[in-house]
Amino acid sequence: MVPLTPTTLGAAALASGPPALPTATDAVSRDTLYGVIGAVAQGPELGRVLPAIVDLLTEATACHACFVYLIDGDRLVMRAASSVYADSVDSVSFGVDEGISGWVVRHDEPVFLRDNALSDPRNIHVGELEEDRFQSMVAVPLRGRERTVIGVIVLHTQAPREFGQEVRDLLMHVASLVAGAIENARLYERERERARLTADLASLVQKMAAVTERSELWRVACDGALALLGADRCRLLLVTGSGGAQRVVARSGVEPQGSADAPPIDAPARGRLATQLSAGDAQLGVLSVEREAPFGQAESDVMGTISGQLAVALRTLDLIERLTEENLVRDLFEAIADGRADRLAGRARSARVNPDRPYVVAALEPLVPGSSWDRAEHVEARVRRAAPGALCDLGTERLRVLLPVSTGGGSVADELVRIDAELERIAREERAAAGRSSLQPRLAADPASLAEAIGAVRIARALSPEGGARAWDALGAYRYLAGVGPELEPDARHGRAVALLWTYDARRGSELIQTLERYLADRRIVPTARALFIHPNTLRQRLERVEQLTGLVIADEDPLSLELAIKLHRLRAPERGAQ
Repeated sequence: MVPLTPTTLGAAALASGPPALPTATDAVSRDTLYGVIGAVAQGPELGRVLPAIVDLLTEATACHACFVYLIDGDRLVMRAASSVYADSVDSVSFGVDEGISGWVVRHDEPVFLRDNALSDPRNIHVGELEEDRFQSMVAVPLRGRERTVIGVIVLHTQAPREFGQEVRDLLMHVASLVAGAIENARLYERERERARLTADLASLVQKMAAVTERSELWRVACDGALALLGADRCRLLLVTGSGGAQRVVARSGVEPQGSADAPPIDAPARGRLATQLSAGDAQLGVLSVEREAPFGQAESDVMGTISGQLAVALRTLDLIERLTEENLVRDLFEAIADGRADRLAGRARSARVNPDRPYVVAALEPLVPGSSWDRAEHVEARVRRAAPGALCDLGTERLRVLLPVSTGGGSVADELVRIDAELERIAREERAAAGRSSLQPRLAADPASLAEAIGAVRIARALSPEGGARAWDALGAYRYLAGVGPELEPDARHGRAVALLWTYDARRGSELIQTLERYLADRRIVPTARALFIHPNTLRQRLERVEQLTGLVIADEDPLSLELAIKLHRLRAPERGAQ
């Protein structure tokens, strides 16, 4: 077998551009070129241009078959063929690293094989094209405007044939015209596709804006993105609960085996698009689509628009639902506060609350009473995420929350511990005071739970000046002081003594008040010393110092009166602006 290579027409001739036009005497070439120009002028659709050119070349060169391959990614795909092989269009393809056509693409040089084309080592056999019938072969590169190869024109003859210079010149001219037509057609197709996407996108946006149900909005968005982008599948993931966890709330199309719960990946070149749903600084979730073919920039832009409109629609529904819920919840709280049992049941049903479940009431306020609370809405959002199902009423002074106690298979005590931990974390991080009522076995028109929550807030503010939470049933003696006003005053002598010790501790960094308060609760040296993690002798020294500073004799004092003075002073410290 004799190795075959490109002829001397090769790279040098192509690098210098197409040769001079055929002379007037070459009527066949001239008529063929006119025919190609006429075919190109018919319009930008490749489906009309390429078959016409294939027919012209087949007739002009007396070949038995003509094929046009175009590059699609890393493959050459047949886009036009002589009528006898029309069924192979769009179905025959191979890599750009395969066959003689791939060699032409990689080397940007034509190939002319006079005979025995199948024996060329670069060739690959394609059974559908009956290549074993062909002896001669021509493959010419199609160059785009930037001189990059975008495809190949291939001619076959059954008998051996020496392609003359006139055929070679003709093919180079035709290749130049066809390449320009292909690029124009692709530009036209891109613009037409962009116009279609824009029109369909506008229709989808209108549909999304008209939806009033959340689940219906999810479905419309997924189905619309699937159809608009020609995807195989679409998934919508939304942030639910605390911690930013996402779950699939809607999907369209067919999920491949084992990938239904796989996280979305943004890789347009591999046929995957994933865009964030954002509203301001809040991340609402992810919308993703997948298909076999890669996505272009126009489709990425459309996907971004769909996600943006979906985020707006979700926020709008949130706002509508929130305004509706706010009115219902406010009416519910007012029914509880006013003791209106006749209104409570109806308000509970409207707010989708089961009145037979146990619940607690929580309240959150700014650390400084009566001050503006810039982060009130942010605090409310955190409470909603931490306690799904909570009903929130954000007023001018405080946030009131009705929390159904759901055990989820555990105990009520465990759920209360969880609620208290969440309230403590939110209050501490947001520099707020939070309080929780005692457990109510069922929803009742009893204002006691509201009073307990507000009272616990006052104690939390006094005991945790940097922010914190307290539960009503864990306040101890402070429960009896939560609702007292300025009219209640401690014993004057005890009040002066406590104020002096408070000032002394603030200046010296000592802990005399804390020590005295603990001792009055225990009334014994050893248990108090253990509770304070100090030696009993250290405790005795501190108590002696208290007596020296105040003139009190602790053993002779009324312990309840003295302890009351300490707790009242501590309770009113935030109101005085002192610690």
